[in-house]
Amino acid sequence: MRTNIVLDDALISQALKLTGAASKKEVINLALQQLVNSCIKKKQNKQDFIESYINNPIRMEDFTPLHRDDIYNLLSICNPLV
Repeated sequence: MRTNIVLDDALISQALKLTGAASKKEVINLALQQLVNSCIKKKQNKQDFIESYINNPIRMEDFTPLHRDDIYNLLSICNPLV
């Protein structure tokens, strides 16, 4: 399919250098393929999670109660600004 689009020259130059692609067309096709693959993978991961949950539902006895201080410690590890 032929189309005309305006591209960010700096972004295209950077993409050409990083990928080693020989042309703008190759960079665009590579980017589109990666976008499609990423979306497919995201959708598959979501489906896998749903199937996993259906096959192995979370049970209340699987949970371990946490003290408030434990939660704050976990948050500070994940986000040092907390």
